[in-house]
Amino acid sequence: MFGGHGGLNYARIAYNDLHVFDLETEHWEKILPANAAPEGRGGHSVFACDGKIFIYGGWNSGEHYKSTWIFDLDKREWSDAEIESPLPRWNHCSLLVEAIPTWKFFVFGGESLDFQEGQPRSFGQHVDSSCYLDLGVLRWTAFASDPELFADIPAPREYAAMAYDERDRRLLVFGGWSNGWFNDLHALNVGKIVGPAYAITAADPALGQLTGNIELAITGQGFKDANIRVFFT
Repeated sequence: MFGGHGGLNYARIAYNDLHVFDLETEHWEKILPANAAPEGRGGHSVFACDGKIFIYGGWNSGEHYKSTWIFDLDKREWSDAEIESPLPRWNHCSLLVEAIPTWKFFVFGGESLDFQEGQPRSFGQHVDSSCYLDLGVLRWTAFASDPELFADIPAPREYAAMAYDERDRRLLVFGGWSNGWFNDLHALNVGKIVGPAYAITAADPALGQLTGNIELAITGQGFKDANIRVFFT
C-alpha cells in the first residue's frame, strides 16, 4: 500500500509512505526506503511484478502525474522509470494482465487535467481514453481511444472497475462516476495486444535444409508452462 489521501477529520494530506501486510501473520509493516520516495499522491495505481512495485499516475493539491515510479523490493530503492503516459490521470481503473512475451498493464478513464505553471488549480475532467504499459520495454501506448475507429467507447468516468476475461481476451469495464453513478458493462477485445496463450521463441537450427532425419528443436513459452521444448525429426 502506497500513499493516498488521509488524515484526521477533514485533513487532505497526500502521503508517500509504503506499507506491507503479511497474510500469514496478519501484521502490518512500514517499509523504510533507502532513498527519497515519490511525492505524496492519491488516486494512483499500484501493482507488483518481478520483485518490483510500480506506481502510476495520481494527484495531490499541487500536481497531477503521468509518470511511473518503481520500488525495488530487494534493494528497497525508488527509481523514476522516466516514462510518461499520454496524459496525467487519477481515479482511473487499471489491471495487470499476463501476456506473451511480457506482461501488460491496462488503464482506462479517470480524471485528467494538464495545467500550466502559474495558472490557477481546478478540478479535472473525466476522460474515456485508454493506454497500456508494456513491462518488457517500459513503454506507454495509447489505444482504443479514437471515436472514429471505436464507435462504442464508454462514456468518460472515474472510479470504474476493470476485470479481464482470459478465455475471450477481453477487458471488462463496469460502472463508475460522472455526475451520477453508472450501472453499465463494456467489453474490449485486447487479444492482439495480449497475444495467445503460447508463443514460439526460437528454433534450432533457425535455417537449413530440412529433408528428413534432422532434429529440429522448437522452444516456446506458455502461461501454464514457463518453457516448452519440442523435438521433430
